[in-house]
Amino acid sequence: MSPERPTLGHRMLGFVASGYDRRSPVALLLLITVGAAVGYRHSDLLDANGAMDWLLAGIWAWLAALVCWGVCLRRDLVLIAVGAGGGGVIEWWGTNSGLWSYFTGERPPLWILPAWPIAALSADRLARLLIWLVEELGRRQGPLHASRLFVGLYWVIVPGFVAWMTAFTWPTIHVPATGVVVALMVAVMAYCPNPRRDVVVFLAGSVLGVFLEYWGTSRQCWTYYTGQVPPPVAVLAHGFAALAFTRAAAAADQLLGMVSGKQVSSDAVAVAAVSVARTKAGSGLN
Repeated sequence: MSPERPTLGHRMLGFVASGYDRRSPVALLLLITVGAAVGYRHSDLLDANGAMDWLLAGIWAWLAALVCWGVCLRRDLVLIAVGAGGGGVIEWWGTNSGLWSYFTGERPPLWILPAWPIAALSADRLARLLIWLVEELGRRQGPLHASRLFVGLYWVIVPGFVAWMTAFTWPTIHVPATGVVVALMVAVMAYCPNPRRDVVVFLAGSVLGVFLEYWGTSRQCWTYYTGQVPPPVAVLAHGFAALAFTRAAAAADQLLGMVSGKQVSSDAVAVAAVSVARTKAGSGLN
């Protein structure tokens, strides 16, 4: 009699647990250090009455759980650099074009910049979890990861976002930086090397964007020119940013590999990490 097949929930718990190792506490310590430094230097971000912001606490706990999972030093350092640089450019453009503003009036405030690499790492982790789930469902119920499905989804979701975001930014189209951003969005959209990864990363970043944007706009930490809390397109913008950062990090990682003589792409590292974690999860549950 063959052994009972582990349930999807069982395998997922094993997969998630296998992603935490001795590098996870180091990542947590660094994350706490960054958060404490921002909170200490910019105490006006905290409630003056000392009330607990449970939404903010929940977001930080969720991000910490993601960042500390599946740590890969080289891949993460590249993604941090890309997220910090790309986030800085996005914030400079958005605040100086008038699309959004912060309660401090800064363009942009320095305290928001560390949030971008943290969000980039979190979206990467969440995407890897979703890819595992898609593959697991495919093995159980059929080929959900079929390339045609993700190609179709990509050419509906990403061009739809680019069109929506272009309309959202149109009042500032006279600003040269806005024209450059629109052109970059079209260029990112037109190049689709890995539809499954791109769709999953876009969705992962957008999920994070729901909570981040609602917190920021509902607390009036930042305000969009439309006054919405938040504008739906701003939520999806986190998905597009995560997609762009992932591609840029993969290209930078390949370049570093060529320089060092080890041509191993970020995608290959991620696939290997998922495979190892899946093997550990399976061996521990069967």
